[in-house]
Amino acid sequence: MTIVAHSARTANDRAFLLLDALAALGPGPHRLRDVAAQAGLEPSTAHRILQSAIRVGTVSKTDRGRYSLVSRAGEAATAEPPAPTLPVQKGAGSMLALSRRTRLLLAALQKATGQTVLLYVPLMLDTPMRYCLAYFAPKHDELLGDAERQLTSDILFCAPLSVDAPGRVMLAGLVDARTADPAVATIRANGYCFGPSPVAGWQTVTVPLRRYRHLAGAVCLTAPAPWMEAHSGEALRELLRISAELAEKIEPL
Repeated sequence: MTIVAHSARTANDRAFLLLDALAALGPGPHRLRDVAAQAGLEPSTAHRILQSAIRVGTVSKTDRGRYSLVSRAGEAATAEPPAPTLPVQKGAGSMLALSRRTRLLLAALQKATGQTVLLYVPLMLDTPMRYCLAYFAPKHDELLGDAERQLTSDILFCAPLSVDAPGRVMLAGLVDARTADPAVATIRANGYCFGPSPVAGWQTVTVPLRRYRHLAGAVCLTAPAPWMEAHSGEALRELLRISAELAEKIEPL
C-alpha cells in the first residue's frame, strides 16, 4: 500500500501550509504577508483561509491585523506554550475514562509498531472537534518534541474534524451518506484514512472505533513519513485488528 501524492494543491493542502507557516514563524502574532510568504501562497489566498481558521477558533487575529495560532485554552499562542497536559502512558487524567482492556490494547499497538498511538473522540459542540482522549508514545517521544518546537501540539490534541485524517474518519461516521463530500465518502467506503499529521514530516493512518454500532472515536497511528511509507500496510492491519477487538456489541435479550 502506498500513499499517493497529488501535484495539485487542494484547499486542505493550503490550510496545512498556513498552519505549518504560523508554527515555523514561531510565537506570534505575524503579519499576513510574512505568513503568506512562509507558506508560499498569495496574500489574498492566505487571507481567505485564515478567516476560516479564525471562525473555527484555530487562529486568532489582533487589532493590528496580525495572526497567531490559538492554544487549547483559547489564548493566542504569543508566548512559549505550556507543556501539554494530556497524560502520556501514565493512566491518569483523561485516560481514567478508558477501561483497563482498552488501555492495554492501545499500549500493545504502540509496542508492536514502535510508533505513537492516539485515541480521538468527537466533541459535537458549536464547531465539531476531535479531542485526544489517550496518547501512547515510545519512551523517546519524537512526535511531541516536534509538536512543541513547532507550536502545533494544540492542533495535534484538539482541532476541528475537518483538519486531518482522524477528524475526517469520525466525520465519515457521523454525517449522512447522502450529504458527504467525495473525500468523506471514500473514507466511509474504505474504512480508514491515510493523511499528514499536523506535525511536519509525520504521517497518520486512522480507523474508526465503533461501540454498540455507533461511532465512538478513532484510533490513530502516527509515524515519521519514511516509516509510514515502508510500513503502511502493516500499520493498517494492526489498526484494523485493534479496532475490531475494541468494538463491542449489544448482546441480544
